[in-house]
Amino acid sequence: PGEHPPAPAQPGSPVISASAGRGLITGTGFVPNCIVTVRVTSAGEDIVDYLAYTSDADGYLSAALPETAITQTRQLAVTDHRPDPGGIGGMRWSNTVSVVRNSFDD
Repeated sequence: PGEHPPAPAQPGSPVISASAGRGLITGTGFVPNCIVTVRVTSAGEDIVDYLAYTSDADGYLSAALPETAITQTRQLAVTDHRPDPGGIGGMRWSNTVSVVRNSFDD
């Protein structure tokens, strides 16, 4: 429970997943040593939160989300700010994954 398969990303985009029970997102395919932005949304709400992390030298991301970011089921996507005219805000985004609140409950 709390872990959902990732939605598809467009070819060449980073791919992320969420780990149940730890509030951890991981991903590959990011620009190395780059500040990345996690977009946190909730279905049916106009509120969007953004969190900043840094990819490692191999373009890998491992980010522990603060509990306050996930107060209910949320959808997460990550960008390393590469341009994509068809993407949200003109940027290329990873696939989208869902994280549920109980994934923080151990």
